[in-house]
Amino acid sequence: MTPTFQYQPLPARSIRVIKLLPARRPEDPLKCTIESISLDRAKTRQYEALSYVWGEPTRQWPLDCRGAELLVTKNCHEAMVNLRRRFAPRVLWIDAICINQGGDDEAIEERNGQVKMMGEVYLKAKRVLIWLGPGDASTAVLFRYLPIFNLLDKIQDEYPALESVLYTLISQHFDINYGFLVRRKRSQLLESMTAILENPWFERVWTIQEVAFGRKCVIIRGKSSVDWESFCRAYLAEPRLRGPSRSSRDLILPRWRLYLSLRGPSLQAIPRSRFEGDGQVKFELELLSEIRNMKATVAHDKVYSLYSVFQAMGIHLPSPDYRKEVVKVFEEATLAYIRSRQNIDVIAITLPPDESSGSPSCVPDWLSPGHNGSRLIWRIADFDAQHPSTTPILTDNTGDGKLGVMGKAIGKINQTMCCPLIGDRGLSRSQAYREVISACLDWRRSIGGLTEHISGKDPKLVGRTLLRPYHADVPNSKLGALYRWVLHGGDTPPPVDETTLGAMMEKRKRRGNWVIFTLDTGYYGTAHHRCQVGDDVVLLASLNPLVLRSQAESREFRIIAPAYCEGAMNDDMNPHNEELEEIILV
Repeated sequence: MTPTFQYQPLPARSIRVIKLLPARRPEDPLKCTIESISLDRAKTRQYEALSYVWGEPTRQWPLDCRGAELLVTKNCHEAMVNLRRRFAPRVLWIDAICINQGGDDEAIEERNGQVKMMGEVYLKAKRVLIWLGPGDASTAVLFRYLPIFNLLDKIQDEYPALESVLYTLISQHFDINYGFLVRRKRSQLLESMTAILENPWFERVWTIQEVAFGRKCVIIRGKSSVDWESFCRAYLAEPRLRGPSRSSRDLILPRWRLYLSLRGPSLQAIPRSRFEGDGQVKFELELLSEIRNMKATVAHDKVYSLYSVFQAMGIHLPSPDYRKEVVKVFEEATLAYIRSRQNIDVIAITLPPDESSGSPSCVPDWLSPGHNGSRLIWRIADFDAQHPSTTPILTDNTGDGKLGVMGKAIGKINQTMCCPLIGDRGLSRSQAYREVISACLDWRRSIGGLTEHISGKDPKLVGRTLLRPYHADVPNSKLGALYRWVLHGGDTPPPVDETTLGAMMEKRKRRGNWVIFTLDTGYYGTAHHRCQVGDDVVLLASLNPLVLRSQAESREFRIIAPAYCEGAMNDDMNPHNEELEEIILV
């Protein structure tokens, strides 16, 4: 019986690498040796780091390690078979093999230390190999021509007079049967690129860090390969690859920006600031918001997968520890970010976690997929209510699931109204239409009765502003007639036709999360439908208004949702320090 491979303890600041032995036939069994190397050695770049999707977790594929058997997953086995050379060994770092994945205390302690060094592992690798699985003929064509596409796009922009000549020369050099390369093959190659973007690798949260630190990254599918830069430049040059239906659309660009910015011989040598003005913080918040849509085998990795990215940006998290509760890991990451950046925007990048989850409402819900924009009432980039203050960003009551902050109460909600196009409960078109018209009439009666607004703005402009989050592009769309009737209809009957009904039913699916509210202080606003009469709307230091719900303990509140409050945005309300009071978020 073949003995099972036994992991030996690693020296400090060391990693394991495998030497994959050559084989002449794909069906030959996988054989390797495993040794440890120090990350501090001057010439560490003797290995290539693999970035891939673990896939099915069952380990049933054997790897022969000097006579001992180590079982690996199907995807890992498939990658090694394809990466194995015929006549020379290949030195690789593969996380599932080089890190002890056991569940005992010794394995967990090793994993904690290895995850802490993961950025360095990829930074010091000779190359990062991005394995996307088996390929086909279309992959070979795509990868063959992507670098040429990038060259032709550059020539088209900078040297248009050479375009026709180079089309002919390049197409003849590579394949005369294809004729003019770009003009005849672009559509086919676009389809191949779209198929590749559906690969689950783009949904895996660890891959963000893995390509961010790679000095040279290569995408491999089957026996075909293309460098990461050519792939990304082709993606960025083709608008049709970034349509609204793409699930990976928001994560290619952040990967590319991190890849360009996290350059340096070590984590310590990477510059801390890479964007002008507040662009750095906005980029970080967008990245942190999107990781909830990424996949991780272990929930802790929603944070730990970006540990080295945080470190390179000057945000120091507590050391990884997989023995901690996930809620505690998320809480520590949130607190570290707030203290580092001295603003609390991070608490509003998602809707707060459900109270039944046991997670504090001031910690982002990184476990529930979602998107900013239609799901939340505002996005960080849309509004700016930040006001200068010499008050510390956090109070002494911060800790143990609580966040002590300073803020000013704007008022209590005394009325909520369903906004046009709310809900989608499977109603028929006629029923849905009557519901929407009823909501429109309620809204018109409330807003139409305004003769003045506390902010001093024209009440008509207030009404239009409150509609903005729902219908930013409606006036020029198929719903334009309904929109104009809501604002100016008077006693005329509402418009009704098949075009309006069809557009309305489509919009209802995406816009049914918001209500308009009024406050006892005379303010109007909009928020997620979770809010209710009696909730407080509060302006916190460095953040837009939030809807809060009072808890049993004095001064303790739970976040319900971000809010748009007319008259309290874009620095309209600039409270003095003496107007601020402590609010404890739980």
